[in-house]
Amino acid sequence: MNRGILTVSCLALAFALTACGEEHPPGPNPDEPKASGCELRNDRPLAIAVGARANVPRPELSKEVTELTERVVTEREQLTMIRIDGTPKIIFDEPPPPRGGSPTGDKKLVDDYLAVARKAFSDKTTAQVPQADVLRALSLAGDATARGGTIVLLDSGLQTVDPVNFTTDGFLLSDPAEVVGHLKNAERNLLPDLAGRTVVLSGFAKVASPQPTLDDDLSRRVRAIWRAIAEAAGACVNEEPLSTTDDSAKNVPPVALVPLPAPPPPKPSCEPFVLTERQVSFIPDTAQFRQPDAARAAVQPLVEAMRDGRQRVELVGSTASSGSVAGRQALSEQRAAAVKTMLVELGADSNRITTRGVGSSGPDHVPDVGPRGELLPGPAALNRKVVVNVSCPGRG
Repeated sequence: MNRGILTVSCLALAFALTACGEEHPPGPNPDEPKASGCELRNDRPLAIAVGARANVPRPELSKEVTELTERVVTEREQLTMIRIDGTPKIIFDEPPPPRGGSPTGDKKLVDDYLAVARKAFSDKTTAQVPQADVLRALSLAGDATARGGTIVLLDSGLQTVDPVNFTTDGFLLSDPAEVVGHLKNAERNLLPDLAGRTVVLSGFAKVASPQPTLDDDLSRRVRAIWRAIAEAAGACVNEEPLSTTDDSAKNVPPVALVPLPAPPPPKPSCEPFVLTERQVSFIPDTAQFRQPDAARAAVQPLVEAMRDGRQRVELVGSTASSGSVAGRQALSEQRAAAVKTMLVELGADSNRITTRGVGSSGPDHVPDVGPRGELLPGPAALNRKVVVNVSCPGRG
């Protein structure tokens, strides 16, 4: 094997990361992560961006990352460290050490350099500015590396500032391709230059109190959004889970909490409820379920509620504000019909289910178009929904 290239299928990180493998929800899933296997090169620069901030576990370097760092420095390639907070900053970019006149002298120079780097990691990565801007840190890391270089992002990925603001209603449910399009179609292209780099997303979606824990589905969505951003910027992406304590850094500036979307009611009653992107996920501009198995699980309680033979259900579909008005109307009707078909397949009486669509003009439509006419990913996701109106016995 070329001594300058290390090909891995799993890089355990944490400045402490552990075993490979991820759990994915069953059923077809366009957002499911691809297998890892990007090249981690010893003979190219390495940048490590660290979120030692509120709401994420305290980062610690793993054996694997330490060894990669040592190899990069031994090869006299650039090592850069970046602090992730509201204003990410390079906190270590010392030039590689010179070569010694002997193996012993050479080793001492490398060891001394690594000692300075470790101290910078310990003393300077702690957040200094409120909020978290992971995209800016990724951009700085891209500038600090070159083709063939490696970027390690050690964070939860829950950015809290624009343009990738997970605190925006619906952003956790955003379609990854729409997030990428939003960045590309901004007043200037906001994607970083990551051409030819390898990006390791380490610990993404792993959070610490008081940030509410993300379930498997929401965790997958966070990773899918960042994978899409990095790949659209030209990178090869590895994903690795973070395994460390749940404690976050102490005495650090605040970071906004990301609200989690509410699940559907476990027992549908006479009150209308919404099957949003969180429960019944449609591929944008289609009536095709993104995760059919998850959709079935979400509507099964409604089937159970209809089993006594009296409840009637109206399904009202809606869409985001993309495409023609006529196209939106047709798509909203198709989405309502798709849910009806699923209910009937699960045992509901089709004669007691009606459907209609309202396009993007329903009374609870969320404004999803920005000032430049661009579709806003978070609000758009909230508008891809089906409202369920249940008529209960004795209620009319």
